[in-house]
Amino acid sequence: MTDPSAAATDGPPPPGGPPGWINPTIQSKMAWREDDVVVSVPGKSGTTWTMNIVHQLREHGDRNFEDIYAEVIWCEVMDKPGCTVDEMVEKLDGMDSSRPRAFKTHASPPMLPFRDNIKYLVVARNPEEAVVSMHSFINKHSDDFIEYWGAPVHMFRVPSLEAFYDGFAKQTGFVKNIFTFVAEWWQLKDKDNVLLLNYADMVKDHEGSIQKIADFLGYGPYTEEEWQDILELTSFKWMKANERRFEATTVWDVPPLVRGGMIRRGSSGLARMEGLSEEMAEEIRDCGKEILTEDAFHWLYNGGTA
Repeated sequence: MTDPSAAATDGPPPPGGPPGWINPTIQSKMAWREDDVVVSVPGKSGTTWTMNIVHQLREHGDRNFEDIYAEVIWCEVMDKPGCTVDEMVEKLDGMDSSRPRAFKTHASPPMLPFRDNIKYLVVARNPEEAVVSMHSFINKHSDDFIEYWGAPVHMFRVPSLEAFYDGFAKQTGFVKNIFTFVAEWWQLKDKDNVLLLNYADMVKDHEGSIQKIADFLGYGPYTEEEWQDILELTSFKWMKANERRFEATTVWDVPPLVRGGMIRRGSSGLARMEGLSEEMAEEIRDCGKEILTEDAFHWLYNGGTA
């Protein structure tokens, strides 16, 4: 995984490190609570959808939230340039205790602390699809946000998928980190407090996946009306129609994305149609085979029972 100490709190990040607004060391210093839920998902692998599922199940259906990032907190981000990790830890530790906290992270153990009394909802996706989705996402960051953080503009303005793959995806370790993420969680997948799901399976069976997550989290029971609301509110149709609620508009003083930058297709299996070449796909597969066991590799690409 990328060295968390590379995340700067101001100024441009060093090559290969995360952008200045991300600092994974926050989560290693915060005080975890026994009813916390962690949504652990690699970039562009269903994170926002999973965050919304957790929120809707916890609230028994909520049509009135403003920003999903104010409901499920990203525990790796800095509030503003120049703020410190200790300031962010104090903020998270001071969160209201009247309802269970839910967090988003792109990290996995050991970067993410693992506790037996915390529930971890883990989702992974075919890395070819994640690459295509990340290419689109990177280009949707707003000029004002890039300037606000002093980030290198060229990393966020990459028209071609090939240039993105050879540049951002390789320089940041994006592809390798997906496989490392799965390898780390694969060792913990049989723990009672871990639920490992494949994004493709979630797309194929929406209601079945929501039921599985509901059983795991234990936020129910739900009335039939609440359940139908939850299914609607976690559907791609509803989320796309309300896409501004999923674009982290309240996290920073400057909105990070142009409108429509987060919710994209809500589908799977389209990487080749969207321009991923066989050469790129083969290179990605070779990387995965070096890191994952055969069964973990097969699961990541094909889904099924982990």
